[in-house]
Amino acid sequence: MNEANSQQNSSKFSDIGEILGILRKRKNVIIWTTVICAVLTLFVSLFVITPKYSSSTDILVNRKMDNPNGQVNDQGQIQADIQMISTYKDIITSPTILNTVSSRLADEGYHISSGAIRNSISISNQQNSQVFTVAVKAKNPQLAAAMANTIADVFKTKVKKIMSVNNVSILSKAVASSSPVSPKVGLNTIIGIVVGLILGLILAFVANGLDRTITDESFITDDLELNDLGIISEIPASKVKKLISTGHIASRGSGKRRV
Repeated sequence: MNEANSQQNSSKFSDIGEILGILRKRKNVIIWTTVICAVLTLFVSLFVITPKYSSSTDILVNRKMDNPNGQVNDQGQIQADIQMISTYKDIITSPTILNTVSSRLADEGYHISSGAIRNSISISNQQNSQVFTVAVKAKNPQLAAAMANTIADVFKTKVKKIMSVNNVSILSKAVASSSPVSPKVGLNTIIGIVVGLILGLILAFVANGLDRTITDESFITDDLELNDLGIISEIPASKVKKLISTGHIASRGSGKRRV
């Protein structure tokens, strides 16, 4: 039993040693693949992908109460306003709002279709909050801010007629951002390094599998079933020159040999 466990552990260590040997042998492939992928990702992030800027505006949904002293009615009205936010999200992205937004932006010199505006909008809100945020992404920071503010203004005006209710207020105006939100250069570079490392490992093992060079005498005795007659060791040229210079090996043509 102990012998079987010992053989199993020896096999595991042998496998680990073989893997580490492959990694050492193919380390240049792994390093260069990782570096190339990281540099390519950095180049694409800096010079190929167009930066996008984000601006957002906060909108409050809060209907004025007819009975300010009625606490039960107040709580019920708050919950009703919160539930209406889902409806308001759909109204904001409807053609009724976005077509008007597109026309107003055209008057300001920004020509963008209602479909493009819809694709650039994201709406979010916290749970049980009467405030929701309209965020807009665009290639131009001024355009992003103009789109967000125009959407809020048009929605506030039109929702009164659409819902027959006046419970929308703009809490904060959107301002142009000086720094882009995408691409995330640092994150993309890290992803490139990870991808390059994984790709390098794959290439290392594939190259090792395709390499048919005989590096171990066990291949001759075990796989080819041939007799091992001996091993001829290769002496590096630098070592030969050193031996010659020290006189341990006679130089060619000298006719002398030092013992």
